[in-house]
Amino acid sequence: MLNDLNPQPFWATVQKAKPVIIKAPKAPKDRKGKHEVHVVLPDPQVGYRDLPTGLDPFHDERAIDLALQITSWLEANDNLYSVINLGDFLDLPSQGRFAQEAAFASTTQNAIDRGHRFLVEQRAAAGPDAKIILIEGNHDRRMENFIVANALSAYGIRRANTGELPVMSLPYLLRLDEIGVEYIDAYPAGAYWINDRLRAIHGTKVRSNGSTAAAYTNDTPHISTVFGHVHRQELQSRTVFNRDGAIKSIAISPGCLCRVDGAVPSVNGSTKISGSPAVYYENWQQGIAVITTEGDSFSTELVQIDEGVAWFRGMKFTSQLTV
Repeated sequence: MLNDLNPQPFWATVQKAKPVIIKAPKAPKDRKGKHEVHVVLPDPQVGYRDLPTGLDPFHDERAIDLALQITSWLEANDNLYSVINLGDFLDLPSQGRFAQEAAFASTTQNAIDRGHRFLVEQRAAAGPDAKIILIEGNHDRRMENFIVANALSAYGIRRANTGELPVMSLPYLLRLDEIGVEYIDAYPAGAYWINDRLRAIHGTKVRSNGSTAAAYTNDTPHISTVFGHVHRQELQSRTVFNRDGAIKSIAISPGCLCRVDGAVPSVNGSTKISGSPAVYYENWQQGIAVITTEGDSFSTELVQIDEGVAWFRGMKFTSQLTV
């Protein structure tokens, strides 16, 4: 309604909103609290072909280097508690049941030596107090299966009058006791529980369409799982409930630390007449996971590795090594 003498509205006109001043919340000054940080290293598939040009690795030295760089940074700047190797640590193609290549011959010792050095590098990066876990994968179990299938009478043989591990077992060959590495055997049943809600396993499931993580949350919605085996980066969350409330779970696949260009023997890969691997890009992704826990709660960071470069917490990590 307007006043005839002073045609102005009786109601208040719309005014601009008053400015609001917001102070950003202060981040904690001390990064080191009660939480624990776990670095998860998936599937390096350490192994080689012996070619006329030299040893050609299945593992990616650049990806391994970046994983160690990030581990070392966390040891210096955060509460690094453990390094968890998800299995398929060694490839062991000569002990496998699949087609053999001439270039595999006599490479097992090289793989064992490089695998041992990788674990020593992990100890150097993580420091003397961190736990280092090595979960047995299906490729790691190839050594035991090979002995059972081809030399059963030698199974379980130990050095005389010692309580040591069997001579042909991976924990003995890799000298895990000297480095302080805990071996989780009994694949596929072996699991390492990071806390009461989250387990680490090598894994058995593979879904070619990229939904392996969903298969874990569907099958075990009451627990969370970080797994290897598939060589792909995946993360899937699920919420179900009961009368007490929501039950949340997550499944995490960090990817792999092996090469993704056809070097790793696989169903889709092949070799040339020269014996060298043909270039073939699998649906695999390199990376690691960093998991932060406090009590029963946890948070996950997936770190992507691409062509020797990784970004983590706003920092660029670069490897100077070659494949």
